[in-house]
Amino acid sequence: MRDFVITISREYGSGGHDIGKRLAERLGIPFYDREIVELTAEKHAIDAVRLSEMEEQSRLPRWFGFGPEPDADDRLFLLQSRTIVELARQPCVIVGRCADFVLQNHPRRYSFFIYAGFKQRLAHMQQANGRYRKTDDPAREVLKMDRRRAAYYKYHTGQEWGKASNYHLSVDSGTLGPRTVDLLEQFVTLTQPKGTEEEQM
Repeated sequence: MRDFVITISREYGSGGHDIGKRLAERLGIPFYDREIVELTAEKHAIDAVRLSEMEEQSRLPRWFGFGPEPDADDRLFLLQSRTIVELARQPCVIVGRCADFVLQNHPRRYSFFIYAGFKQRLAHMQQANGRYRKTDDPAREVLKMDRRRAAYYKYHTGQEWGKASNYHLSVDSGTLGPRTVDLLEQFVTLTQPKGTEEEQM
């Protein structure tokens, strides 16, 4: 029986959401991105909009678990983290939300980072049919969102977002395109313990 969980961090515009969703479909396991916000809001009776705003705030970095008493945003992050831990009790793909850090003690976690060249990211945003927010300056939006994600990750984990050593594999989706899913699936398959695949049949 498969008991692994896959986390995907991604640069803005790299297609990480779509890659994660296709990978989950390929593996026949659930996929979670925005759904985590909705599940957390529903379970703890909090405002999903407020939770989304918390994710987009850039804050001064600190080491996770140290510093001042947790504020409201810290508590929202902890509630969201609990949702992630609960979802990871079953095989799934989780995009964003520091899931690689939250699940760092999961015995069968695969963490991937998806990146791409700047021009390729802009081109992908134009072709994504509404997957990205509308803006008159896509280039500025890419830089802004990357800064926010880096700050969010640093604040809650104390680690560098996108640093290769924080992930099992970093992949250039601009080079591989749709084949990125093939590579990630192959990585998971190759690192399965011997006998796992046979036990699933």
